[in-house]
Amino acid sequence: MASRRLAVIGAGHLGKIHARLAKQTAGLELVAIVDPIAAAREAAAAENGVPAYASHREISGEFDAAIIATPTQYHFEVAAELLADGVDLLVEKPITLSISDADQLLALAKVHGRVLQVGHVERFNPAFVAASKLIDRPRYIEAARTSGYSFRSVDIGVTLDLMIHDIDLVLSLAQSEVVAVEAIGSSVFGPHEDMVQARLTFENGCVANLTASRSSFQPRREMKVYHAGGFVQIDMGSRKLQSIKPDPRLASGELDVHALPQAEKDHIRQHLFESLLPLEEVELPATNAIADEQADFVRAIETGDTPRVDGFAGRDAVIVAEMVAKSIQRHVWHDADQSVRGPHFTPMPKLAPQTREAA
Repeated sequence: MASRRLAVIGAGHLGKIHARLAKQTAGLELVAIVDPIAAAREAAAAENGVPAYASHREISGEFDAAIIATPTQYHFEVAAELLADGVDLLVEKPITLSISDADQLLALAKVHGRVLQVGHVERFNPAFVAASKLIDRPRYIEAARTSGYSFRSVDIGVTLDLMIHDIDLVLSLAQSEVVAVEAIGSSVFGPHEDMVQARLTFENGCVANLTASRSSFQPRREMKVYHAGGFVQIDMGSRKLQSIKPDPRLASGELDVHALPQAEKDHIRQHLFESLLPLEEVELPATNAIADEQADFVRAIETGDTPRVDGFAGRDAVIVAEMVAKSIQRHVWHDADQSVRGPHFTPMPKLAPQTREAA
């Protein structure tokens, strides 16, 4: 099958990566770079040896597929126009700023029979891919995603910028509806929240605690999952996976460690993670998750199959992110002399003293 003519819309950090990798992805032919900022598009175009344009409208009909890597606020407008033109899309996360916009894109993709994939790239991280095969009915999940302040994605808060990665991963693992969200957040640089802690409770009883910060001195991309079959820890950055599958005699109650002779207790204490809780450590081979994501995009276009992260998954992540954002806004701290609310610690109006007249 002939290669799809690809345009990369947005020549920022991710757009440049997508353009470079697209030249190496079988089934794609990079034909254009699009960005309204002349210096950005011209530099990316020169690096990749393709023409540069200020708007996708200048080359309407000259490409069959597009990767949208614009700031999030432009995702909906650009994606809606391209879907209506019959272009298959890979839209960087988050799919849109709002649920209603995501719904409209899903409807357009269906009407025009186009692929709508969302760039939740951690689904292609080899450590997560391997871990997801080991996880059996997750009970409790902890995830932390932190970085320094990069001055990228400042049009959105850290919930849509970083935490949404883990929201998507947790949704893919839990396979259940979110029934409750509690969250707090703080703005450091403004105007949006830069630090968030959220607790998600699922209908099936699974609970996930998520931490995200883009004002941290310690970069982290980690997840721990306690599941029906044991424990898994993932380091997304180093692609390391650790897993524990307990001796089945523990779960069945067949083995009472407290009734064992002292010598056996001593042995267990010294060799716990070799015997009853055997720990397996796996360092997975280096792969490029964005390249794998692009290959999945091509596969979906060529076969008509659903991409690993389709528009519905992108929409679900936005739904939960919006629940987190609303919880952040509602949270109140009661100080000694003033109550404050939300990520900007906005003072709440005090009630006037009430007096009661004698009857």
